[in-house]
Amino acid sequence: MSLITPVSAQPGTAGRPLSPSAPAVSVVVPFNAWNDWVMECLQGLRRQTVPDFDVWLAPDALPPEPYRARLDAMGWGPRLHVEPTGPGNPSRKRNAALARSASPVAALVDSDAWPREDWLEKAVALLDDETAVVTGPNLTPPGDEWPRRVAGRVMESPLGFGGGYIRHVPAPRQVVREMPTCNMVLRRLEGLLFREDLDTGEDMMYCSDVRARGKRVLYDPEVVVFHHRRRLFRPFMRQFYAYGFHKGRLARAGSDITYLWQAFPALLVLYLAGWAVSLLLPLPPALRWLAAAPGLLYAVAILAESLRRGRCAAERMAAPAAFAAAHAAYGTGYLAGLLSRR
Repeated sequence: MSLITPVSAQPGTAGRPLSPSAPAVSVVVPFNAWNDWVMECLQGLRRQTVPDFDVWLAPDALPPEPYRARLDAMGWGPRLHVEPTGPGNPSRKRNAALARSASPVAALVDSDAWPREDWLEKAVALLDDETAVVTGPNLTPPGDEWPRRVAGRVMESPLGFGGGYIRHVPAPRQVVREMPTCNMVLRRLEGLLFREDLDTGEDMMYCSDVRARGKRVLYDPEVVVFHHRRRLFRPFMRQFYAYGFHKGRLARAGSDITYLWQAFPALLVLYLAGWAVSLLLPLPPALRWLAAAPGLLYAVAILAESLRRGRCAAERMAAPAAFAAAHAAYGTGYLAGLLSRR
C-alpha cells in the first residue's frame, strides 16, 4: 500500500501522461471518512477475475488504526494507493486520483458499493473506439436490512425512479445517454475530467461531454455492482431532495440532460398543494371528487407497485410510504432548484 502526500488535481489538467507500462485499469474510489463499507468495497475488488489493475482511494485523510492494519492485512502491496484529498466533492477526489494514475482505463465505484467478481472483465471487454464508457446496474444487496431494501424497491421501479430505473435493475444491453459513477468503466479521453463545480450530477455531465466528442455510453446488464441504499426515511428523503434540486437547477439552465418525466414529481407536489387548498373552498361534491380523482389513482398505483415489488410483508407494508416520500422529496427539491439562483 502506498500512502501519498495529499495533493489535488488542478481543474482542467489531465494529470500524468498515459503509459503502456501502467496497469491496464485504475479503480478510483472517492469517499470522506473510513468505515467498514470501504473495506467491503476493497474485498469485492480483491475478488476480481482480472489481475492487471490498481486501486486509488481518495479519502479526506489517511487511514487511522485499525483501518491501516486491515488494509495491510489484505495484501494489496503497491497496487493500492491512498491519496488524501482533504474535504471535497466526488469530482475533485476522482480528478485528484486520475491525475496520479497513468492507466488508459479508469473504473469508478462508490465506497458504499462493491463489484461482482467479473465486473472489470465484463466491462473492459466492451470498450472500443466508439464506446468510451461502459456501465451497468447497481443492485440492492439482498442481505441488507429491510429499510434499505425498501428504498431499493422504489429505485428499481419506473413509478419510483422514472426512466432511470434501469440503473438499479438488469435491462437489455443498450446505448444510453448517461449513468451514475457508482458503476462506470471508462476509456480515458484527452483532457476530459469531472466538473468540480458540481456537487451532484457530475456523472451525467461527464457522459454528456463524452457524447459531445462523438463517443457512446454503453449499458450492459452483466456489468454489476451491489450498492447499499439510504435508510428510510430521513436519509432516503434527503437523497431524493438533492436529486430533485439538482435536476431543477439544470432545467432552469436549459441543460440537455434534463427530461420531461423528471418534472412529474414536482407536478404531483403542486397538485397535492392545490387539492389541499380546494378542501377549504365551498365546492360542490362532484368537483371535490373530480379534484380527488388524480390523487386516488396515484394511491392505487403505488399500492399496486408496492405489492408487485415487495419481496416480503415488511417491504410491501413500508413501500407505499416510501414511494410517496420519494416523490414528495424529489418534487419539492425540483421546485426549489427551479427557483434557486445559485
